[in-house]
Amino acid sequence: NDAARTDWDERHRGRRDTGTPEPFVLEMMPLMARGLALDIAAGRGRNAIALARAGFKVVAVDCSKSAMATLAAVARSQQLPVSPVVADIDDLLLRERTFDAIINVNFLERELVPVLKQALKNGGAILFDTFLEDQAAIGHPRNPEFLLRHYELRDLLDGLELVRYREGLTIYPDDTRAWRASALAIRRN
Repeated sequence: NDAARTDWDERHRGRRDTGTPEPFVLEMMPLMARGLALDIAAGRGRNAIALARAGFKVVAVDCSKSAMATLAAVARSQQLPVSPVVADIDDLLLRERTFDAIINVNFLERELVPVLKQALKNGGAILFDTFLEDQAAIGHPRNPEFLLRHYELRDLLDGLELVRYREGLTIYPDDTRAWRASALAIRRN
């Protein structure tokens, strides 16, 4: 909805850094073939910048103009191959078998998962890392629409080869905590 998009854009306005990449993304990057990557709901591009530094060409999509402006400035200053796209991911048309990697962190749109799977090239990887239903007891988000049930992510990725999968409490270096489901899966057909 428009109010949520406006709030999201305000959250990013004036921020000049992209932020720290999600640890699971950094951990899984060595297992992903280099090529064209899609970072959906990219925010200011913390994971897109990490992917570009690791040798990927990145298309980063987010509905926040402020976030994409920050990402564009950082990518340009570091001469990294990142193409920021301001778009609502629901409106984005993804061609089949286009991407070598798709990154989905802290975003959950269940109906989009089949489209993402189709957008992977043969041998392409999809990395999912988002919140479990247990998260509602300790913090944001609390809306069940944005929280995975236990083992739901494994079911959503059915038809792909599951390379890594885990669920549980993640404790970050700054001691914050989050209940997460994380997976890396490869398309083999």
